[in-house]
Formats: sequence, structure tokens, C-alpha cells
Amino acid sequence: MGAEECCDDHMEVSISDSLAFREVQRVLQSVRMDPFLIDLRDKDEYDYLLLAVDPTRKRDLDEEAMLVTTLKALSEAVPKIDIMYHHALLNNIFTMCIWYLREDTRDALLDLITRLAAVADQYLRECLQMLVNNFAPPRPLVPTTEQPRWLARKKEIYYQLHESLKMISDTVPLAARILKDIINRSMPKLFDTKAKMVSFVECMLGLDTERLGDLIGSTLLEKVVDLLTELDVNITWEDILQEEHSKGIFEMELEDLDDDEDNLGQEGTKALFGGNVFADKLDGLMVVVCEHLKSCDRDRLFKEYCILKTIFQKAVLKVHKSKFAQFIMFYACSLDPEICGVDFALFLTDIFTKEEDDAIARMSAVSYVGSYLARARFISADTVVAVLKRLVEWCDSYCKLKRDPLKPIDHQIFYASSFSNANRVYIDGPTGASKGVFAFNSKRVPETG
Repeated sequence: MGAEECCDDHMEVSISDSLAFREVQRVLQSVRMDPFLIDLRDKDEYDYLLLAVDPTRKRDLDEEAMLVTTLKALSEAVPKIDIMYHHALLNNIFTMCIWYLREDTRDALLDLITRLAAVADQYLRECLQMLVNNFAPPRPLVPTTEQPRWLARKKEIYYQLHESLKMISDTVPLAARILKDIINRSMPKLFDTKAKMVSFVECMLGLDTERLGDLIGSTLLEKVVDLLTELDVNITWEDILQEEHSKGIFEMELEDLDDDEDNLGQEGTKALFGGNVFADKLDGLMVVVCEHLKSCDRDRLFKEYCILKTIFQKAVLKVHKSKFAQFIMFYACSLDPEICGVDFALFLTDIFTKEEDDAIARMSAVSYVGSYLARARFISADTVVAVLKRLVEWCDSYCKLKRDPLKPIDHQIFYASSFSNANRVYIDGPTGASKGVFAFNSKRVPETG
């Protein structure tokens, strides 16, 4: 008897849904005409349909169940939807916030969005914008989403957004290009809240996988590094508590990363930065980016590293006031010391030794390689010695040449290299290996000014 009742209930639901689907299609068709010609009863029914998908409406369980049915009916009726006659309906759909909805309601809404996106030359941009708008929770929900019980729900929402975007990109060839533009325009700004920044970037980096990551991954990482750098340059040295300079994410020792990955950048940078609001945002974003890199398999990590290296050379290397964005590169290298770690040290050294490169870039490169070698204890001693040897040989060659006294920039490059060498020796002390490296004649050091 129970099974029969269950079957009857299922049939009733199916019949009810079928009737609702047909009714929604009929209502949509009935208002596809001049507003003055629409029957008043049809207009009332269309207004009721608008109310059913009102994005500002608070719903009880029964009303949300009705919303699910309505959204499913609209999905079946997508060919009947016309931007000219159903503008208000589309506006309601595209401004809905999935964070307030239950899982089955979110599924129904996102299914409708993916179907609308597939309509040729119609709603693709609006659908993608709607999904990107939901990368971060609305402000009233932010305190709630930080509670432990919300973590699972947040991951579910991110997953649903990712799957919808992947489905659209697989269906519509132009989607990836338009998505890049939308993400670029929607990126958090300097004065947005930390919660918005972290949520948006966390969701955005979740797209950097598989095929979609191959299509837009470089853009995603570039936008994140731009944001990190913008925050970085707004932190002054006065904001940094010098007595805590060795804590947190900046302690780039392999054994520390292995033992303390869960605390990466959280407690240490809070002490490091004090109460600076930009630093707090930078801290949160760097944790998200490091977690993303840590989640990559070996092949994906190398792709991410190569993208980051290109971005670093283009966007970070010439930023004079950048102090901490470099540590994203250092962390990526720490995850693969033998390949990425060695390559980055040689990459910076190559930039420095190429005289045809920009002088500012060369000074920055040698400063960064000094900072890198001083902190990155996951780099082998052989690599450190090889890099220092190249720097010292360059300094030695420089001292042997007669330089144009009217080009003080050359001397600045020399002293930047000398400082990097001294910095490494100061940090670790003159080891047996490094003693042989520093054997050039200091009497040839050029005088300043």
C-alpha cells in the first residue's frame, strides 16, 4: 500500500509539473504582442510569473518548491522567451542570487541559465555575468558564510558555478573569450571588503582546471597578481613590525612549509602587518592563491608556474614598491624545488646578466634573486653556489671595464648585485662552498658619484 501511495504521489507530481510547464509556455506566448493588445487575464498571469521569480522575495519552503517548478518550466520554454516581450522576466532571472537558495533550487536556476546561454546571439553575456556576480556572497550573508557549518554549502555553490561555466564554455565557442572580459571588469577593487576579495578569487581560481583553465587560466592568474600587487604597494614599511620580520608566509624554508602549511600566511602575517587593512586583505588572498597552487598536480603546477613567471616578469619585476607579492612565486617554487625552484633562480639571474635588458628590470631581478636565495632553503647548495658564482663573475667583469661616468645606472646595477651577494652570505654565513666564490679584487669596486 505504501509503495502504491508513493507511486501515486510521484504521478501526481509529474502531472502537476507537466501542467505547470504547459501553462508557463502558454503565458509566455500570450504576452508576445503589443502591451495594449494583451488580454488582462493573461497579463495578470504573466505578472504572477514575474512574482514567482522575483529576486528580492523571501520564500518559505512551499514557495521555494513552487520556484523550482517554475524554473524547470522556464527551462523547457526557453524557445518561447523573447527579449522584446519578456525583458522583465529575464531581468528577474539574471539578478537572482543563488546564495539564498536551496541546492535543488540552485540546480534548477543554473540549468535555466545554461540553456539561455546556448540561445544563439541572445543571452550569453548576461548569463555569464549572472554567474560571475555570484562568485562572492551578498554582503548580508558574509558573517554567516564564515561559520564552519557554511563551508560545505560554500563549496557546493562554487562547484555548481564551475560546472555551469564549464558546460557553457563547452557548448558556446565564444564563451571563454567573453568570460575573460567579464571577470576582468568584475574583479574586486582595492577598497572592497576582504570577504568579497577572498570569496571572489577563491571561486575564480576554481575555474583554473582542465580545458577551461587552459583557455582562461593565464588571465585568471594575471588578474590575481595585479590585485595582490596593488594591495602590496599600498603597504608601507612603517606598517610592518620589524621585530616580527621572520614569521608567517615569508619564512620560506622547506621544513617549515611541510610542518606548518595549515598556518601559511595566517597568524604570521597578522603579527607582521599589525592592523593595516590592505595587509589583512593581502594576507587572505595569498593564502587562497597558495592553497590553489598546492592543490595542483605536478603537470598543472608547472603550467601555473610558467604562467606566473611570465606575469612576474611583465607585472611585478618593475614595481618598485612591491614587497610581498614575490612570495607567491617563492611558494610555487617550494612545491617543486628541483624544477621550478631551480628554474626561477636561473631565470632571474639571466635577466640580470643580459645587458640589453632594461636597467630597472635588471636591478629588480638581482634584488629578487638575493631575496629568494636568502629565504628559499629548499634550493640546493649547488644551485645557490652556481647562481652566486655568476653574479660575482659579472661583478668582477664589471670592475675590470671602464664605464661611462655619465651613466650612474650601471653602478646602481653593480651595487644591487653586490648587495644580493652580501645578503646571502649574511643570512647563512660564509660556508665552505661560498668562500671560493667571493674571490674578486675589491679594490676594483667603482666609486660612487
